[in-house]
Amino acid sequence: MGGQRFGRFEVPRIALVGVLLAVAAAAVLAAFVAASAPATSQLSAPITLWAPSATLAGRDIAVSGRIVADEDLSGGVVKIYKREVGESTDTFVADATVSYEQMRGNTFQAVVPVVTRNCQITATWAGSGAYLASSSWMFAGVRPKLNLAVKRATRSQTKFRITVSPEQPFYQLPLQKPPFIGDVQCRIHGVWTRFPAELGGAGTDGTSWCTYYFYDVKPGKYLVRAHFGGTNYNVEGHSAAQRIVIP
Repeated sequence: MGGQRFGRFEVPRIALVGVLLAVAAAAVLAAFVAASAPATSQLSAPITLWAPSATLAGRDIAVSGRIVADEDLSGGVVKIYKREVGESTDTFVADATVSYEQMRGNTFQAVVPVVTRNCQITATWAGSGAYLASSSWMFAGVRPKLNLAVKRATRSQTKFRITVSPEQPFYQLPLQKPPFIGDVQCRIHGVWTRFPAELGGAGTDGTSWCTYYFYDVKPGKYLVRAHFGGTNYNVEGHSAAQRIVIP
């Protein structure tokens, strides 16, 4: 049987033929797969979203966004959804129409109405003949409404009550004390810090209110506010500041 010599080794011709046939078959298979694969010339068009870092509970969230694409997509529609903490599904809230400007590109605006808790905002676009469909989401923080009521303001006892809306649910274990979801702050030398007096007592239901009373309060004027540290349901916030006078 004839063969061909490579260096010190001799390879039978029938083996060479087999290798060549295998290579040819692999090339034919690759060409077939490439020809049968669906051809697409569509480009990606990612969406970017923007909203305020925190919105007060009960108010709307103004959302703006951009579809990153060179082509003018004016008239296209971006669907806007929201999902607040505690919800398991997205809720459709608005259709945003795309407009095009040479300097800004393809932009859109929408309003997410009346949010009460931290939420996820999602924008989806169905795509076009030139661009693939795309979707994007962002986190939007929501501050609770806080109210600080001064129940008493004397040197012997100064008492505050903080209310928080919406309520902050928590799972309370047996014998577990409810958390204090708010505290009283005072502005001293330009910095918000704890109220400068001895704490005499405090109470809370862990979800919607706290009370604090202080004793041995020095006479003077104090600028105070309620502070909320944040939970899974709402981000950090504070009430409007108010001035009290201890005679």
